[in-house]
This record gives sequence, C-alpha cells and structure tokens, in this order.
Amino acid sequence: MSLQKLSIIFILFFLTSCSSADTRASTPFPDGYVPTAVALTKAALPSTTPLPLTATITPTSTASVTPSPTATFPPTSAPSLPLPAIRILAPGEMSKVVSPIVLKSYVRPGADGEIKVELLGEDGRLLARDLFYRNTVLVEGAYIKLEIPFETRAAAEVGRLEISTQDEFGRPKETFSTRLLLLSVGKNDLNKNSTQYPRAVFFYPDIEEEIYGGTLPVMGEMQAYNDNIVVLELIDEEGKTLGLRTLNLPAGERERFETSIEYEVEEQVSARLTIRQADEGFEGRVFLHSQIVILNP
Repeated sequence: MSLQKLSIIFILFFLTSCSSADTRASTPFPDGYVPTAVALTKAALPSTTPLPLTATITPTSTASVTPSPTATFPPTSAPSLPLPAIRILAPGEMSKVVSPIVLKSYVRPGADGEIKVELLGEDGRLLARDLFYRNTVLVEGAYIKLEIPFETRAAAEVGRLEISTQDEFGRPKETFSTRLLLLSVGKNDLNKNSTQYPRAVFFYPDIEEEIYGGTLPVMGEMQAYNDNIVVLELIDEEGKTLGLRTLNLPAGERERFETSIEYEVEEQVSARLTIRQADEGFEGRVFLHSQIVILNP
C-alpha cells in the first residue's frame, strides 16, 4: 500500500473518532432542570401531614330592609269581610232615574237558581217585578243586567229597588235594597254604589256550626239602614220561629254586636239564622242576611 493511501485512511479514522466523541445522547430536560423537576414532582405528591382546614370568611354587608307601607284599613275591619251575597253596582243609592232602569248587579242565586227583583213606589205599590233563574259557581255570584220599565203617578217619587233570594224551604235567604228617585221625564243622574262589603255579617257561629244547650251566642257586625230595630231570628225548615232577639243599632254606622238567642228543640234541627231590618216609609224588609246553624237540645 502506498504511503498516500495510508495517509487518507488515517485522516478518515481520525475524523470519525472526533465526531463520535462530540455526539452525546439528547435529553428532554435542559441543563440544570432535572433537580428542579424532581423537586416539583415531590411537591405535587400528597403530603403526609394534612393541611389545616382554615377558611377565611369575609363578612358580607347586611342588607338594608325597607319596611313596606302599613296598610290602613277602616276601623270597621271591613277589608277582612267576605263579598256580599247581593251587590247592586248601578244605579247607586238615591240616583235619579227615568224608565227603564238599567240594573247591574252580582247575585248569589237562591234555590234552583231563583232571583227576584222588585221595584216599589213610595206608597208601597208594586211598579215592576221580575222573577228569573241563574246558576253560577262563582263566589261573587251571577252577573245580572236587567232593564226595569216603570211609570210614576207624579213628576218624581222615591222608589225602592229590591233584590231577594229564598232557600229550598221558602225561607228568606238574602235581601238587598237601594232607594231611587224615579222621574217621569228628564235624564239619568246616577250615583256610585258602595257595596264592596256586606251590610251585615256573622263572626260567630260559623256556617252549619253545631250548637248545644238551648242558647245560641251570636257575634257580628252591621251597618243599619235606619233607626228601626234589628231583628235576629231562628227559623226551622217549616218556617217556625225557634228563637228571637232584637237589637238597637245606630243608623248609618257599622256596629259590632254580641248577644244570644234562646231556643228550645227536642232533636237536632237545621235552622236558618237571619238578621233583618224593616224599611222606613215602605212595607217589608229593606235588608236581610242569613246562614244555616245546627241546633241540638
């Protein structure tokens, strides 16, 4: 082998050895990172010493509550009272009306849905009567709109418009009236009617309350039409009076009353407790309200 060839082989061997010496295995971590990675891994492992569960609570601001306005009710406790069984929406008390009167009202019908409407003149004569039947499940009653024609004997006279109902035994259940000025000529001048609350209500007894011992305590409230006596009466299914009590209440003012009615029965009786008042200047009742009570000896 020539000297020249040996020189070339030696140079190639030398270069290969240098390249192998400078080539090192690659690592995914930079220099100095391995100790750091180990420390981080150790920190990530669960500690054998549990950390204290201390929570820092930052108190929130207390909400400022503004009290709502206090409702102001009449001293009669009327807002807690139920709706009347009969409400005349129009015409209002002492409205001036010409024929025909347009009656608008809500009525809880009597037995079989019966409702009676009458118009009386100031001398007691019957000017108009309408008997009809309506059924409803609404607590406010059936809405009634009715035209009532009439004739007067003078240019004007006071009349009484009355709505009434009866139960299945023919006993009076409810009566409500309003006075009107009946005109032969002219035009209507209607007043507003305030019948949102019942004219009379019983606080005790409740409907179909069972009573024992011959004495029925009665507590209630009424706004009397006039100065005539107010009559409390117990009536059985045959129309017989089982007990009676009279009250003197001031006209036009809501008054609470507490009284009692003595009764005598030999067996259990379903009686109708009524409160009523007679009219002034007209025949008959101007108002009546009732409910059922159960009387025992």
